[in-house]
Amino acid sequence: MRFRGLAVLPLLAAASQGPLAAQPGQAPADDLDRPGLELVLSTRGGDATDARVARLAALYVPEREPPSPFLEPGAFEATFRGAIELDLNDSFRFAVRGNGGVRLSIGGQVVLERDTLPGEGAPAATAGEVRLNKGLNPIELVYSSPAGGDASMRLTWSNDYLPEEPVPPASLRHAGSTALDRGRSRRAARDLVAEDAASLARVVPAEYAERRIRRDGCLVCHSRDGAPASGPPAPAPPDLTWAGEKFRGDWLADYLAGHPADIPRPHPEVQAPASPDETDLFAAGLHRQHGLAASPPDPEPVDAELAAVGSDLIRGDRLGCHACHALGGEPALGGEGAEEAINFDLVRRRLRRPFFDWFLRDPQRILPGTKMPQFVDEDGYTALYDVFDGEATRQFEAIWHYLGTID
Repeated sequence: MRFRGLAVLPLLAAASQGPLAAQPGQAPADDLDRPGLELVLSTRGGDATDARVARLAALYVPEREPPSPFLEPGAFEATFRGAIELDLNDSFRFAVRGNGGVRLSIGGQVVLERDTLPGEGAPAATAGEVRLNKGLNPIELVYSSPAGGDASMRLTWSNDYLPEEPVPPASLRHAGSTALDRGRSRRAARDLVAEDAASLARVVPAEYAERRIRRDGCLVCHSRDGAPASGPPAPAPPDLTWAGEKFRGDWLADYLAGHPADIPRPHPEVQAPASPDETDLFAAGLHRQHGLAASPPDPEPVDAELAAVGSDLIRGDRLGCHACHALGGEPALGGEGAEEAINFDLVRRRLRRPFFDWFLRDPQRILPGTKMPQFVDEDGYTALYDVFDGEATRQFEAIWHYLGTID
């Protein structure tokens, strides 16, 4: 099934034609066999540098916070290097959103360059297409932090059948480098002794979250970024690939603290960190790995007319959500997988609104193996043409407003 992309937030993209050549200074393709991208961080003058692996082409650094434990707060540059790996040839429209400046090169060709990204709500730039080849396509993205305000950047892609989404972690590869080796050594030393006493006082949430995931053995039970859990087969806890993209910051912090009332499905209890501060830091780090602030704005108020439409859509022979999902105190009506589906009274407390819309367009793409059906056709319509002329985006908005009425 094919989709048309959604234009919701400002986009930037530029066209590129012809075959993709090797990136200057890029590692040989055979070496690009490790998940994620190499991220090199440096102060604006290049006096100090650091490097680590980034799961996505994204970052979020609040004003007056350091981008790395080994760099002072202030203006910085971030360079992501590696490759996008594809199973088949395809064309994509790339976009960058955030605050700062950016230059994106793919296969040695600059496809997007802007000294200042447009603010939220600004008109979208013309979107061109970049032809990517089967296999590894070298990529370099250079980001410069803004003169003031938070530093943020997210790389997304879309095409005629794929709505705009972050470039998935499972598609990103990088090679080893001296800079990454040094970065790993510095972090190992920092965990034991003060290689640099000042760095011990700097906490970078994105790095802290990754450390906690590794240290606490989260990936023994949880899959992430296309890699299965490393432990023995068992009832599978949620996949962690999009955790930072998916959950509201306040809910995620409470969940990580082990509040049983907020656990959507029966599974082993979450191990609570030592303190609430650590819980908040863990949650913030997961968000910042995706280039997002920890907490979105408060949920929008409920529109009663839209909520009534949403209530109709999820019931009976419409979209049929009530067959598998309980509606607060109303149990699910029954059906395959009903006992595993999340009660709808949790949705608005748990999910960021953009993820809700993204997931409903193609559940299998975001969560392979889910029993959630796909309701949207290649043009962005459902089969219910009597509601908003079948426009899926407006129908999903109505459902979102109805969810805000469930106790």
